[in-house]
Amino acid sequence: MLGKIALEEAWAIPENFKAYDVSSLAPKGVIGGDLIANLLDIHGTRLTQMDQNGVDMMVLSLSSPGPQGVTDPGEAEQLARLANDRLAGEVVKNPARFAGLASVSMHDPVQAGAELRRCFTELAGFVGVIINDYQSAGTDKNTMLFYDTADRRYDAFWAVAEELECPVYLHPREATPLIFDEMWKERPWLAFSALGYAHRVGMHALGIVTSGVLDRFPRLKLVIGHMGEHIPYDLYRIDHKLNRARFPGMGMARDKLVRDYFGEQLFITTSGHFSTPALLCAMQEVGRDAVMFSIDYPFESIPNASVWFDEHVPISNRDLVDIGRNNALRVFKRLTTGPHGLAEKSPRECGVGGLKAAAGEVEYGLYNKNWDTRLERQ
Repeated sequence: MLGKIALEEAWAIPENFKAYDVSSLAPKGVIGGDLIANLLDIHGTRLTQMDQNGVDMMVLSLSSPGPQGVTDPGEAEQLARLANDRLAGEVVKNPARFAGLASVSMHDPVQAGAELRRCFTELAGFVGVIINDYQSAGTDKNTMLFYDTADRRYDAFWAVAEELECPVYLHPREATPLIFDEMWKERPWLAFSALGYAHRVGMHALGIVTSGVLDRFPRLKLVIGHMGEHIPYDLYRIDHKLNRARFPGMGMARDKLVRDYFGEQLFITTSGHFSTPALLCAMQEVGRDAVMFSIDYPFESIPNASVWFDEHVPISNRDLVDIGRNNALRVFKRLTTGPHGLAEKSPRECGVGGLKAAAGEVEYGLYNKNWDTRLERQ
């Protein structure tokens, strides 16, 4: 499929590695060669691979944990502002191919809202905001600030995001030192992408929904990656067990289920989760309108993600193009305006469907161009 839009694509500045050494995730060469070089690059290898794999647009964001990993409020604010200024400078070089998710420090929700407003009104190229799960605080990095607090102090941030029509991408990050020691130290291979990321960010996302944030801000949109961080596959049990008689103080609207928010305020992407059965299940549980294509580059391969989506997803042509492109434009509306100016496309415009036979070629079927011999895929 041509014209794909990818929404969870990491980028970095050297200053971000002071908060978290991302190279510790794997030895050099294990994740796509030189992971650091791939994070720092925008207009070189990344763009070349986009061209080779039908990726029209990448929405870039500062690699996790970003400001959420900085315990000092002033330093976290400074990192967010620095990253936003630099990302805006890079996006403006090629806004037809790149856009950005703003970074914010979440120590102070009012300040976070102000930085988001600055990105949307004074800088070019931003279409949403990324928050890397909880905000670290405290000298030992064990204090976690969540955004679904009972005192509703983070409503000051949610209100700005809603006003600006700014989708909020809730992205995973590593555990605190204390939680790592208690839960993951004896099984570190499960602490990150295999399990820990989904457990932590899934809890936070459900906390935001069940605390009533989406009800108080009905135009707010929340996006989670990795095929929904396990949530779509547990939706029956989640909704069944959120029994209002057992939890009368739960803030979520009393006449709604969690599944009711999908497609209107809650969305998922395929980032780093290239499973056809999982995608088909997610489409049945949350609906095709709630699903958007993403890669998770450079932690995942652009060709691997693209071959999967282009060749191994047996859904209708229109569903494929909507998930691969059009849904992103409906959620991240600023992609259709300003320096980006992207438009929805039809399957034909994306090279999906249509008869692939040459003029005068005898057609024996849609899959094999020889009557007698099985041909290898070219």
